[in-house]
Amino acid sequence: MSNTKNDILNKIEILKALDEDIRENRCIDVSEGYRNTLSKIKKRSLKQSVYQTFSKVAAILIIPLLSSTLILFYLFVHQRNEMLFSDVAYTEITAAPGSVVKTLLPDNSEVWLNSGSRLRYPSVFSGEKREVELSGEAFFDVQTNKAFPFEVALPHGIKITAKGTAFNINTYDDKIYEIALRNGLVDITLNSHSVSLLPEEMAKLNVETGQVGKTAINIEEKTGWKDGLLIFRNTPLAEVLKQLARRYNVEFSIHNNASVNYRIHATFSTETITQILNVLKLAAPISWSVKEMEQQGDSSFSKQHVEIVIK
Repeated sequence: MSNTKNDILNKIEILKALDEDIRENRCIDVSEGYRNTLSKIKKRSLKQSVYQTFSKVAAILIIPLLSSTLILFYLFVHQRNEMLFSDVAYTEITAAPGSVVKTLLPDNSEVWLNSGSRLRYPSVFSGEKREVELSGEAFFDVQTNKAFPFEVALPHGIKITAKGTAFNINTYDDKIYEIALRNGLVDITLNSHSVSLLPEEMAKLNVETGQVGKTAINIEEKTGWKDGLLIFRNTPLAEVLKQLARRYNVEFSIHNNASVNYRIHATFSTETITQILNVLKLAAPISWSVKEMEQQGDSSFSKQHVEIVIK
């Protein structure tokens, strides 16, 4: 009997639980739940759609945006470089008559300027090459930099290009330029034509005709001046007098010019002009005399004048 009573009580508890579940379910608004769920789905779909749309737009814009950024960066760097190098100062050095001047370039290349010569160069080498301008005579000992060639600009549009070279340039003569190479390699450009020199070679450039001739030389004879030496090896007397005029800042007048062109073989270093002229008297039948210097209107004095008579 008790078992039957217990079974009834258990069933009653189950029925109460079911009744409570039914009451809870009746309180739930199914339509509202459906609408809330649908709203959430729409919001998620909208977010996904916006994200996808943004991704597509970003993909479309990223390439031109990146290109614009690169262009702006290039323009900025280019303009900055122009600002840095547009105001680069230039240095101009002139060797006084009768003197030799040595200078150091921004790349540590060394240059010796002979009497009355002029060199112009920038305070900073920029661009794809190192370029200087020369008139007169100079000896260059150039620092090696194969990626950054060294170039000397001469009158008449002539260019001398070297990467790491020691060479001499002589433009005293307005018609004939001389380029002598001690070591390395140089290219000479004249009227769109290029000529290369090897060590111990010299090129003679006729600036009027554009012709270029090459010859083997004694390099010391062409470069000794930078060390205070005048070296003459079978040199015509007229050329000897030209070099003496530059070295000692004097003027020569030649009288009774003989048809025979005397040649001189000698080396001078610390001798005075008087001592050298006396030596020349032993090598050629000449006599010489010095005229007194005349005072100019600005109170300066004219060059010392020497008259040479060839017997």
